[in-house]
Amino acid sequence: MPLFLLNVLIISIPVALFEIWIEKEKGWGAGLPKDRWYGAVIGEKSVVMKNVARSIGVPYFFGYAIFMYFLLIPAILILEYLLYIPHPLFLVAVYVAILAIEDFSWFVLNPYFHSLRELLKGPYGSIWWHKRWIPISSSKYLPASYFLSAISVSVLLLIYFYSEIAR
Repeated sequence: MPLFLLNVLIISIPVALFEIWIEKEKGWGAGLPKDRWYGAVIGEKSVVMKNVARSIGVPYFFGYAIFMYFLLIPAILILEYLLYIPHPLFLVAVYVAILAIEDFSWFVLNPYFHSLRELLKGPYGSIWWHKRWIPISSSKYLPASYFLSAISVSVLLLIYFYSEIAR
């Protein structure tokens, strides 16, 4: 479990800090220049990309997100698979956790506006890119994707640990 947490935090926190640095007070790439590859909206006309975005509860992807979440982070995890941790279930759990922890870290660590307070307002706040919310108290919410990620990671880790014990 320490290896899991270390893996997730070593990747997700720097990514969140970098994203805060490039986005400032704007979220989900809203402040990025749309005429540059990293700020351009990707796959607006692609049914596949629209469905992938919809399935994880975001409106669209932009160049930076495609590069970071679908190329760079998977490449790091593939390198780990080849050199250090040869179990794909463990690394898939790490990947899913990175996505959720990086997103949450963006809200917690962002000094440019009261993003954690806005996040907890859920559908009544200004965090427009999360579409589905789950109440955690009478007036506080978290994105549904966080709960789905937690369930997915738990199941993947249970299967992984069970397979390691069974060996």
